[in-house]
Amino acid sequence: MADWRLLDYARKAEEAASGLSVFLSEIPEYSRDITGDIAELFAISNALRVLHEDLDLRAYGRNSGRIFRDLDICLSSLGFTLDDVTKMFGESKRKARQHPGAFPGTPPYAQLWEDACDDLSEQGLSLPVRLQMYRTYLQGMSEALKGDADDHEIDVVRGRLAKLVKRQEPVVDYFARPQPIDVRAYGNAPRTPQPYPPPSSSRPQFDRYTTYPGYQGNHPPPPPPRSPGFRHVHPPPPPPPPPAPIPGPAPGQRSSWYGMGDIPFVPPMVPEVPESPTISTASSHTQSTHSSDSGGPVPHWAMRIFDGRHSSIPFQTLGQPTRCLGRDEPSAIEFLDTDGFIKVLELPFEATAVWVRLYWRAEDNRARILFLTMDQSGRRMRYCLPLTGLKFVRTESCLQLCRVNRQDGQLDLWANLRFTLYERMVLLYCTMAAMKCQDKVPTPHGLEDFFQPGEKEEFGGEIQDSRYLHAFRIFRDRDSGCVRFEATPRRGPLKTIPIWTAFVTQYIGHRKWMKRVGQCTVQFREFHPYVFCDGYKLSKGSSGKYQITFTTPQDCKLFMEIFHSIRVNTSV
Repeated sequence: MADWRLLDYARKAEEAASGLSVFLSEIPEYSRDITGDIAELFAISNALRVLHEDLDLRAYGRNSGRIFRDLDICLSSLGFTLDDVTKMFGESKRKARQHPGAFPGTPPYAQLWEDACDDLSEQGLSLPVRLQMYRTYLQGMSEALKGDADDHEIDVVRGRLAKLVKRQEPVVDYFARPQPIDVRAYGNAPRTPQPYPPPSSSRPQFDRYTTYPGYQGNHPPPPPPRSPGFRHVHPPPPPPPPPAPIPGPAPGQRSSWYGMGDIPFVPPMVPEVPESPTISTASSHTQSTHSSDSGGPVPHWAMRIFDGRHSSIPFQTLGQPTRCLGRDEPSAIEFLDTDGFIKVLELPFEATAVWVRLYWRAEDNRARILFLTMDQSGRRMRYCLPLTGLKFVRTESCLQLCRVNRQDGQLDLWANLRFTLYERMVLLYCTMAAMKCQDKVPTPHGLEDFFQPGEKEEFGGEIQDSRYLHAFRIFRDRDSGCVRFEATPRRGPLKTIPIWTAFVTQYIGHRKWMKRVGQCTVQFREFHPYVFCDGYKLSKGSSGKYQITFTTPQDCKLFMEIFHSIRVNTSV
């Protein structure tokens, strides 16, 4: 019974993290604290998923009994804390007459945040401290299954959480609930709808390419953006008023979103055997040797991308809110279904007030993006365009999706997507760029995508994979400080399209993480690549560990020297 409970708490932690993002732009004086809490919540979610998968393996029977007993205290306390956080950003949506702000209809975000933090601290532990303790404890449970846990640290955390939960739980509930971690005991608390199973169609085979997506057309490098949607030229129009809150379904009832396409909260897809707790601003510990290609068959590779196994490093500076400036298409979902498209990806934005989906059709690799939200009056809005009709450009913590204005030929802003975590922005950008170039319909001239302005290239070299040559680079994000690897085709029109990327910030300075196993080959002890095409797998050595092979010994040596000398900060 513990398996589904762990996943339920994981989803609730993700919802709480998404909800807190509302406060970031409203109270910048607390942005550092809030971004740290958001990162910890995502790390907690990942730790819960890792523990769920480890328990499901049933390979650690000797220790699993202890784990189930020890989880009671942690999950009970975590549940109350998540309820408090959710209540806090829920109150931010109340009417002005209940919470008068500086402007009509504006809640007093600073007061809400300060009051909530004071209430949590009065219970014995502040929000950052307790989130760190939950993460540490859950990661310790996974290590305990393998016999590698620090028992003293776990005992200390367990004792502090036991005292905390007694102060959190109402007296009447303390005696009434026979199983503190059973989510059914939360009574009227809203339940997150379960995700829909992936389509049952078999995985298609594409013969047009083997290691990276096929391509039609010859696209030159992207020209400098001239759209009024780009802020460094002309700022986009001011954001519309906040959308009306989206009520959750009552127990046993369908969501109010049913009828516009059923958009439940869809958590990141989890591989079968995850081993890597998510790092955050509070912890750099991680271990992962699991591959993104180890999951079961799926109709499209994009369904594996958001697996929740990457680091969670927040942006220090947030851009403008998520919104779409396109034309409402009420029948967009019905048309997509009629035309044979299937949903391969779904992400929430702005505390789930906005949903973005990617659709794909197997017969011709056509790809479309669907933007779902509500206007101020609560009317459902749907916006849909082919990916080949858009240009993706990064601006600070946002991805701007632009389309050509037919009257003057310039670029207009169609949608702005704001992210709180660097890794999620990278994964969505790479996924959209790859699906766009795999589409059988060529992308028009002038819509070539552009991402790198916010990153610094720390290293560039050439690697060889079978008979293919790839450009290999190390990028460090200037704002978040996150470091990643990226491989692209060495030459040709696809040279700007990522084949794979991997987030490696946590390994900088750990010299035992990589070793040279040949004149030109480096092997990684732990590595989790994200692959953006079908049929491609990174090379592995005889030990089963990932490795990359440079075309020259000089590049190999320079790569190892530069990687461990990178300073992870936000300076240029």
